[in-house]
Amino acid sequence: MKKHFLKIACVGLAVCMLNASCIGSFSLFNKVAEWNLGLTGNKFFNCLIGFVLTPVYGICLTVDWIALNTIEFWTGSPLLASVGETKHVVGSDGNQYVIVTEKDGYHIQNETTGEDMRMVFSEEDKTWSMVQNDASQKMFRLNDDNTVTVYLPDGSEATVTKDQNGLDDLKAMVSMPVPFMVSK
Repeated sequence: MKKHFLKIACVGLAVCMLNASCIGSFSLFNKVAEWNLGLTGNKFFNCLIGFVLTPVYGICLTVDWIALNTIEFWTGSPLLASVGETKHVVGSDGNQYVIVTEKDGYHIQNETTGEDMRMVFSEEDKTWSMVQNDASQKMFRLNDDNTVTVYLPDGSEATVTKDQNGLDDLKAMVSMPVPFMVSK
């Protein structure tokens, strides 16, 4: 029994040593969490389902920690990258949209009207921009102090917190609908 425990302890220590300074993106865990968050339209049911799936989260976290993050660390790229992933969704306006994940953002096409746009993330200044008809417009910037600076349609800027209160404040400031807003 002691030899068996010693072997397990040695393997565990070896895994810890091999994963030192190897945080990784935890892509499998995050994909399961994203799936769970979008499962129903009710956040309370999603939470309840999350509690039921607690063992699944543990398994995904372990697989990420031991295998996927190590591969990501040594190869320099995530194994479960979603670049090129295509989703078909119905927008809150009833239109059908195709969303393709790109390296720096998303390409969104309205299948009903034929319009398309790109949402592009700039790593340098942490901004999301909308590119449509060869014109780029900054949408918002992620700040280091847990706030978001939103570039409003009238040219002004507003800084809000990254929570429901900030979203409510922003909705109060902007009375026009945001293009391509989709429902889950």
